[in-house]
Amino acid sequence: MAGIVIVGTQWGDEGKGKIVHYLSKEADFIVRYQGGPNAGHTVVFDDKSFVLHLLPSGILTPNKKCIIANGVVIDPQALFEEIRILGERKISVTGRLFISELSHLILPYHRMMDIAQEETKRKIGTTRKGIGPAYADKTERKGIRLVDYLEPDTFRELLQQNLKAKRAHLGGPGAVRAL
Repeated sequence: MAGIVIVGTQWGDEGKGKIVHYLSKEADFIVRYQGGPNAGHTVVFDDKSFVLHLLPSGILTPNKKCIIANGVVIDPQALFEEIRILGERKISVTGRLFISELSHLILPYHRMMDIAQEETKRKIGTTRKGIGPAYADKTERKGIRLVDYLEPDTFRELLQQNLKAKRAHLGGPGAVRAL
């Protein structure tokens, strides 16, 4: 079973999404294995321009199966919005999009932490989408995964633990309640 892997040098707009879309015509599966919703892949399909942030660009090719693997950090709001926009443009992900239950989630407090970091003197030039803080939680084994999100009691318990631990980074008790 042959495979093609597209790997970028992580310098930003390299055209990975366009290449993946082009090669997806001959692929059975298109897998996104890392990153988050910071990138924007603009792909022209059927003379229409599409901007994708989380979904693999192969989702535009009919009948292809697309996978978001557990190395991707997912912002549920961004994902639902992207799926909604595609639906309005008559592209369905039903039965074609598969997401690893082990994918970690970007939650509102991750975005708040990212913004707070960028407003200090130690700016690193993030997109303020919460990707770095979500990956930090993943590596510290404190992150919330999709499977946790699907279990309301587990999600609530993990969320409360994380908010309590991050209270100092979020500006104290008042900022946490504002979430």
